Amino acid sequence: DSAEEEQLLKYARKSNMVLLRIIYYVRAWIAYMFRDYKLASRMVEEEQQYITDGCCYLAPTFLKPISLFVAGLISFELLHTQNDVKWMEIAEASMKEMETCAAHAPSNYKHKFLLLQAECAFLSGEDNDAAKLYDSAIKAADDNGFIQDQAVACERAGIFHLKRDNTSTASHYYGQAHNAYLKLGAEKKASHLRLQCPF
Repeated sequence: DSAEEEQLLKYARKSNMVLLRIIYYVRAWIAYMFRDYKLASRMVEEEQQYITDGCCYLAPTFLKPISLFVAGLISFELLHTQNDVKWMEIAEASMKEMETCAAHAPSNYKHKFLLLQAECAFLSGEDNDAAKLYDSAIKAADDNGFIQDQAVACERAGIFHLKRDNTSTASHYYGQAHNAYLKLGAEKKASHLRLQCPF
């Protein structure tokens, strides 16, 4: 319930900064997954404000890279419709962080870095590179058992191909994403994808 979520945020703002950072990350990720980019961007902006205010040291170590990854995905999505330097800076910071993480722990982060690179190529109109990078991200996520990230990469590849009017290829990727979400047990997301899919 939205009112309960806001109450939890209010509590966390007053007394538990670690919980607050986790809430921002989770809400941003879920909002992104269900294409509520307004809420997703609000969560990123609020979290960025707390980082700016000096609260970043309170976050658990694991949270920084995954939070930046989600912020990067949201930023690239927003950059398709608005030319705001803030989102470009967040996207670039996200890519830089994922590149570093992928160098140190490729099985955990390489697919994330490849997906952000694919999103960057998509935004830049580098279609051949984007297509290859989506496929690489999907394979790397699959090879390392990250079904949730494989599903997201498949969905994003479907969106990319659909915007390029390649409906046959888009349908293939949407189908792969749907199957991966079901394999993950994310039935609501699989249903959401089916409703969003134009096929």
